[in-house]
Amino acid sequence: MTAPTLAQERTALAWRRTALGAAGVALLLAHEATRDGWPTIVIPLVATAAALLLSWLGWLRGHALHRGDTARGHRLVAVTGCTVAAVALIGILGVAIRQFTG
Repeated sequence: MTAPTLAQERTALAWRRTALGAAGVALLLAHEATRDGWPTIVIPLVATAAALLLSWLGWLRGHALHRGDTARGHRLVAVTGCTVAAVALIGILGVAIRQFTG
């Protein structure tokens, strides 16, 4: 294997780890959504959907890199960053609402 191929393989594995981590977060958020009642169920469900989207995007990018397709990475990295930020903000919002509603 040449050096660029090894770099692509490491990057593909990193995207797959991102996908697995996002899927784990989605499962934890779904558990939180089923534990609480309405109206706090909406916040974890939105975060769950975003984490599932991130998981799907990570899997797609890892699969594309494994095939050697390196052309479309910039847009996906930006979407991934925004999705991670959105899930984090939703989590902070959920904690703040829980603190104020008691």
